[in-house]
Order: sequence, then structure tokens, then C-alpha cells
Amino acid sequence: MDDQRLAFHHYLRGIALGGIALFLFRLALYGDLKYYLSPKLEGYTKIAIVVLALLSFMHFILPPDHNHCEGCEHEHAHALPKKGLHSFIFFCLFFLPVLSGFIFPNHTLGSDVAANRAMKQAPSVQSTAKKSGSVKPAGALRNPISQKQFNALKKKLLKQKIITVDDSHYTYILNMLEQDPNAFKGKQFIMTGFVYRDKQVPAHEIVTARFDISCCIADASVYGIRTEGNVADLKKDNWIRVRGTINTMKQSGSTIPVLAHAQVTQIKEPSHPYVYDNGILLD
Repeated sequence: MDDQRLAFHHYLRGIALGGIALFLFRLALYGDLKYYLSPKLEGYTKIAIVVLALLSFMHFILPPDHNHCEGCEHEHAHALPKKGLHSFIFFCLFFLPVLSGFIFPNHTLGSDVAANRAMKQAPSVQSTAKKSGSVKPAGALRNPISQKQFNALKKKLLKQKIITVDDSHYTYILNMLEQDPNAFKGKQFIMTGFVYRDKQVPAHEIVTARFDISCCIADASVYGIRTEGNVADLKKDNWIRVRGTINTMKQSGSTIPVLAHAQVTQIKEPSHPYVYDNGILLD
């Protein structure tokens, strides 16, 4: 009887490992890892898929060894998992998340999550020793930029009358805007985001926002800019492209940027709804 129970749990472990591998493979196959992870972690995820699949396969081709433990001087029987409710709860911890992943559709983070996250105000910094030739040009999706490149990007943008906030520079540009809003005052900004209605923003205004991910959605932060214009009737979480002029206002004793006189175009959710904070290298 104990042999049957041990074999049963042995194969259940194999099924659990295989289910996790299959779920991750499905996400990778259809390009849905973007809903959960930063692109810089996709390579590690694919390695994990292979390892989990191999471990699952081994559970089905190798019988459970309940009499011998490698490194032990004598043979003995390993303790079996507890019966009943304990075993059920234990395996549910593995099976329920996997089943939920297959049953429920992928969902982009929106206003409900943003309401529980503080707006990100300051640039992130990655402490890294400076190496000659190790930093790729600004805009590389998976690589941080140096402080020198950050300053050069700001200098370049300040020479432009119209600034398009693209995904690869999104967090950098909004950080510049938060740090020095007066420098960008009067310039036109074009950007995309979802409609977010913050409690501190009047009902006739919105925040044009995006979620920024460093590693995974657990650390997602909200980047956004207060937007004025014909926005009162926009529904929350709708995706929009806005074009407006940077102005400033006082809020809680600080000068903050505002996108004024915004022209709004409703758009479909982009294929990559999140932006990624690559950080700034310390010299």
C-alpha cells in the first residue's frame, strides 16, 4: 500500500512540474510573457521551461526509488507524504495557479492596480562598475544607460519643439520632466497611455499613464502625467494617444508638469502595454 502511495505522489510531482513547464511554454509561444515579466528575464524563463520539462519527464520514465538514498550507508524507506487534506492542499498550491493560467485570459494592469501604487517620481539607478564599451546606446530595451547618455538625451530633447515619448525612452523622458519641468515648459509632447483617474486630480482631468516593470508585474510602478483638455468623458483604462503642451502648476508645494490643451485620439491597446525601467549606470 505504501508503495502505491509513494508511486502516486511521485507521478503527481511529475504532472505538477510538467504543468508548470507547459504553462510557461504556452506563454512564450504566444508572446504572452510580456504580461508577467520584463524582456530581460525571457531567456531565463526559457531555460526554466527546459529544466522543468526534463524533471517532469524523469518522473515518468524512472520509477520511484523508495529503498535507497544516494550517499546513505544503509537502505531505508523515506517517509511518505501525509494522507488526506494535507496532501490535497499541498498539491493545490501547484495545480491551482497552473489551471488558473490556462482558464483565465491574460489581463493588462489598469486603474484598479494603479490606485494602490504610488506614481514613480525619481529615476532608478543601477550600481554597476563602469566598463569601457559595456554600455549600449540609449534606447536599447534591455540595457541601462550611463548618466552621461542620460544627460545627452535630455540635451537633445530640449532642442526639439515636439517630443515624441517612445517606449524605449519612456521612463527616462518622464523622469527628466519630473526633475526639471520648467526646462520643458512650452514644448509639445506626444505620448500614449491608458486613462487613469487619480484621487488628487479633478474630475475634468486625467492622468495619461503607463505601467513600468523592472523585473515582473509584482514590482510594477505607475508613470504618468496630468492631462488637461477634452478628457472629461473618457472612460478609465481606455488607451489614448495625446498631444499637448507642457505647462507647470503647484501641488503640495512642488512644481509639477501638466500636459495642457491635449488633443486626444482613442487607440487600441498596444502590443506591448508596459514600459521597462532599465535604470542609469553609476559611473
